[in-house]
Amino acid sequence: MVDFALSNPQSDCSYQIARLQAILSNLGIRAFLNKFVGCQCPEEVLAQAKVCYKNRPLLNYFLNEAKKLKHVPYLTELEQEVNAYLKLPLDLKWPRNKKGHLRHPKSWTRKFLAKVYPEEYIPVLSYLRKLVFVEYEAVIEVPKRAFFFIKAAQAPFPDAQIDRAYACGELLTRLHRYHRFRLITITTPKTVVKLDKIDKALSWQELEYR
Repeated sequence: MVDFALSNPQSDCSYQIARLQAILSNLGIRAFLNKFVGCQCPEEVLAQAKVCYKNRPLLNYFLNEAKKLKHVPYLTELEQEVNAYLKLPLDLKWPRNKKGHLRHPKSWTRKFLAKVYPEEYIPVLSYLRKLVFVEYEAVIEVPKRAFFFIKAAQAPFPDAQIDRAYACGELLTRLHRYHRFRLITITTPKTVVKLDKIDKALSWQELEYR
């Protein structure tokens, strides 16, 4: 049993993250992935794995890319990759500000998009903005190889959250050119919807009372 205690949690979210941190600290990342996720990666590969908590990885990725690209009046590979995933025209350019810098998708309100694009593109670009705000309670990354995205809460997740968490993971894996990703949920009871998109649905009890 995990020795877990948290007094006066500030919120349900912080409470669940503290539970998850305790579990991963107690087990270790390799043991967690081997025992509960069924990961078959060699030990020397899993030894490189690192974890971060309460993370919006697509937001971070776009922010980092925007910093590296800076003044980019030309069409970038980033735009082409995302357009291909969203099934938009590959030559569709993202908005730039007056300095020629990419405008980050998190600032793409529907009102703003309507000024820049035909109506037919707005639903898809608005969806990209939703993916930017997808947050995982933990992200385990095996550099150059794989992502393990963990959604953890007390109750099971709605279908829409699972859909967005999966799509976000799929896009990130494509952008990083990793081999694969796995979406893991931890709830009580186990999440039973969208199991075609969830690699492993776990419950808090099986992790804390193994």
